[in-house]
Amino acid sequence: MNPAGSHLRPAARLRLAVVAAVLGTVGGALIWMLWVLPIVASVDRAEPHPLGDAIVVDLDADERAGIWAQGISANLGSLECVVVAPGGEPVAQRGAPALDWSSTLWWMTPKPGFEQTAQFTAPAAGPYEVRCADSLDIYDGAFLIAGDSFGGGSIGLGRGGGADYPIGTMLSFGAVFLPPFAVAVTIIVLIRVAASRRTRRRAEGMAA
Repeated sequence: MNPAGSHLRPAARLRLAVVAAVLGTVGGALIWMLWVLPIVASVDRAEPHPLGDAIVVDLDADERAGIWAQGISANLGSLECVVVAPGGEPVAQRGAPALDWSSTLWWMTPKPGFEQTAQFTAPAAGPYEVRCADSLDIYDGAFLIAGDSFGGGSIGLGRGGGADYPIGTMLSFGAVFLPPFAVAVTIIVLIRVAASRRTRRRAEGMAA
């Protein structure tokens, strides 16, 4: 039995390739404009503080913020951060997914060595105090509060949507995969079109 899709005519396959190239180009451009570049700008604007200091940041209700850190403490996993809401209650944090910004887009981080280590969401509008320190009290480092690259929620893929992938993972993957994919498919389309025209001209010449 022929594999699914093998019965498609060359013209239909070419149309599918064009659609894939367009979707890859548009999707990649949107990810970079709406996600990558805003995070880069927020990290660039943020002021690093040494471990042990506190940073107060004003957030809107349900706004997510990322804790970015640099140094041995962050690399070893001994960094501990506490987030306190305007009312004095602690705010829960979430760690990085398996595939995140630091796995694919580290080269876009404007402050070398900084990686997002945690994410938190403001339950209400107001000032939030973030304090980070080395739990071993040995290593120095720095941290800052900037845009969140982990994202919120997940996307169900696979049969019946049984496999959940965090939004940040999908965006991190799409940011580095979609642009070269779109370029590669576009090149293939151009080659196929050129070959088809050459074949058509040759056939017309023989007919003449």
